[in-house]
Amino acid sequence: MKIISNDKWTWYQLDINEINKITEVIKKYQYPEYEGFLRKIEKKNSSHIQVNVIDGDREIIYGSLMYHKHSFKQKDYNSFHFYITNEFIMTVNLDLSLLEETNHKQMIERMQSLSSPGESFFVLLGEIMKKHLKGFNQFEEDFRELLWEVRQDNNVNVLDKVHKSRYKLLVWTNLVISVKEVLLGIEEAFHEKITERIEYKRILKKTEVSLMLTEQYRKEFDTLIKLEEVVSSHRGNEIMKSLTLLTAISTPLTAFGALWGMNFKNMPELEWKYGYLYVIILIIISTVGIYFYLRMKGWTGDLLKGKKKNSFFK
Repeated sequence: MKIISNDKWTWYQLDINEINKITEVIKKYQYPEYEGFLRKIEKKNSSHIQVNVIDGDREIIYGSLMYHKHSFKQKDYNSFHFYITNEFIMTVNLDLSLLEETNHKQMIERMQSLSSPGESFFVLLGEIMKKHLKGFNQFEEDFRELLWEVRQDNNVNVLDKVHKSRYKLLVWTNLVISVKEVLLGIEEAFHEKITERIEYKRILKKTEVSLMLTEQYRKEFDTLIKLEEVVSSHRGNEIMKSLTLLTAISTPLTAFGALWGMNFKNMPELEWKYGYLYVIILIIISTVGIYFYLRMKGWTGDLLKGKKKNSFFK
């Protein structure tokens, strides 16, 4: 167990296997709410918030927060548990080394300089949000490259990348919403004691920016997927039109081939001296005639034109 404190509050950092010490700390400050907290600790990879008030003026907020995702291929979140009162902060299973961009010494010094545990906890949440925002920056770079791939080489592999990126966005959104939920829980517990503090305003702004980004990217993905659906529908229609056109044009060849492929005994055409030539000419004339008839009606459309590179439809 690690203990960080100033003259107004204390931060206890514990491992998940130190259940006895968790209970001792909570009982030391005479808070009865620990059994529910212990039950929540047993649940991994979950976020939850519980707010209680004891004797009218002793606020408690406890819960869990998912704060790190190792891979987008597996369900391998890192989460930690917290218990916050007016006298102390307790964190269980928090691995500060996962906050790679954070200067841990400066973060702890900032926390110690603040007068309340709730405001100090906002410093920690701010570092977690900084990590998430860095992830958004990388996500944005990948998304911009994906937009050009869709424009230049629109195929099923690119469509698969689009949906994988959309899944990543859902994961980032889930992580940000978890922080927002904790923020609202602390606000509910401590009200004006905390909402006018500078650290609250900082973390509030970070979460608002993150949620704004997730909403904007969600709209862009919706537009991109709708574009894919329009292009796919258009290409499907073009394929069906092409098959119909080819079938219509090849009808004379098929019909006459079937006719003279029969084995009836009395077929006068078999005695014609120039029957073979007549049949070839008849097939060519009827095929060309059907083609020009379809062209005159405008039913061939753009099917017989070459496709342009880097074009969705042409």
